[in-house]
Amino acid sequence: MVITAEVPLHDIAAQFPDAVPVLERFGIDYCCGGRNTLAEACTNRKLNLASVLEALERHQQELSAPDRQWEQALLTEMVEYIVQKHHAFTREQIKLIDDLLAKVERRHGTDHPEIFQVSKTFAVLSSELTHHFYCEENVLFPYIAQLGTGRQGDLPPVFGSVQQPVNRTMMEHDQTGNELRVLRELTNNYVPKIVVCSTWRALYRALEDLDRDLHQHIHLENNILFPRVLELTRKAA
Repeated sequence: MVITAEVPLHDIAAQFPDAVPVLERFGIDYCCGGRNTLAEACTNRKLNLASVLEALERHQQELSAPDRQWEQALLTEMVEYIVQKHHAFTREQIKLIDDLLAKVERRHGTDHPEIFQVSKTFAVLSSELTHHFYCEENVLFPYIAQLGTGRQGDLPPVFGSVQQPVNRTMMEHDQTGNELRVLRELTNNYVPKIVVCSTWRALYRALEDLDRDLHQHIHLENNILFPRVLELTRKAA
């Protein structure tokens, strides 16, 4: 596959995982907005399509070897990777951000009450992610792991098929995307508008790192893992 203006973002991210940092640099949402073509995304972001295509091509030429190809990986390997890398990183990042937020609130909240809105939005996001991870790790991922070994395990009776928890999980991903957009708006894309202390800069950097990792995390599930699971269950039916 060649990257062109009409290729959907989720296909670019799936077939060319090394292109993800380029999409990130331009602020292109390849996970929740993965159905959009590159051209549509550039229009939405008011980006020059030719410049983005040139950056993608230049980046591909600079790379000597592709990253790990998740479309061929074992399902058990994928869910283990997501839990051990992305879930673990998010949990640690939540602790770090909570600590930094508390310090910034104490030191600057009186003069900058907007930081409390950041804190409120992040509290909602972190609470939802905690519940989301619990459901994945205790219900959906064990089922997918069994499926990956050739055994189709039993889902809880509340689910008629794997499509239902997948749909719900993807809806929660969309909600996460919305909350990240709010955080970016509240923080000026994680760039302080005024001269701030090192703790405040560290807070925004931690939020940006979490944002970037969640995009990669959601992309793996929405655009690679879940389509593979649904196709496998369809063939087994």
